[in-house]
Amino acid sequence: MQVSSNNSLLWYKLAYELEESHTKVFEAQPTIARNLSVFEEQIASIKSVDDLMDNRTILTMVLSAFQLESEIDKPAMVEKILTEDPADEESLVNRLVEPRWTKLAQALSGLKNDPFFFQNQDNVDAILEGYKTNEYEKFEGENADGVREAMYFKRLAGDIETIQQIIADPAMMQVVRVSLGLPETFQALSFDQQLERLEDKFDVTDLQDPEKIDEIIERFLIFTQVNNNDPTANPMLTLFQPIGNGEFVGPQPIQIDFSV
Repeated sequence: MQVSSNNSLLWYKLAYELEESHTKVFEAQPTIARNLSVFEEQIASIKSVDDLMDNRTILTMVLSAFQLESEIDKPAMVEKILTEDPADEESLVNRLVEPRWTKLAQALSGLKNDPFFFQNQDNVDAILEGYKTNEYEKFEGENADGVREAMYFKRLAGDIETIQQIIADPAMMQVVRVSLGLPETFQALSFDQQLERLEDKFDVTDLQDPEKIDEIIERFLIFTQVNNNDPTANPMLTLFQPIGNGEFVGPQPIQIDFSV
């Protein structure tokens, strides 16, 4: 079956419908297979934050488990977060107010004092599962724009309770912003301005309803595909262009001349 490379919604659905076969292809990739092998062989040797910082492969996998793999070249920041008490209001992680870092700090808080932290299989499994999930979503996201963000949103949206949490999470914010038809320039607004407008346009309690989550994702993927396509390549896409003051994306009204 051939699927258009720009059909975001279809690729998103296939990621779940063909998950078993896709997972086999994903885990067979050389980099993934090698990393999983290294993790299995070396994770038990990680007995301190220093050990973790000295093992780039394991550290990258740990960061990836929290969608932070892009921060691998910020060792001072990573080490500070891992060695401070996440319960301390003055700690770096609490000053960042970024949910991914918060989850990392809380999940690995025991490593700085417990040399047997990774002897606990639950701790090992949590990191491994997080790594595989994040990398699998990235793998699926290579097929079409927005798929990775949509899968992330579906997995974690139910945990969101406030608009502030959405704004603090870049992937969550992207899905909500695009699904509402808000332009990229919306991100240039101050935190308070974004908060005020989202509180007016978005009901965060919708995230407790799986059906509404799916509706948000569908709108996000449709608008993502529309915004990333050249309308001249598909005349139907000219129906979905910015209208009004440019803040929203939706069907353009069609004018028909009945005077002929």
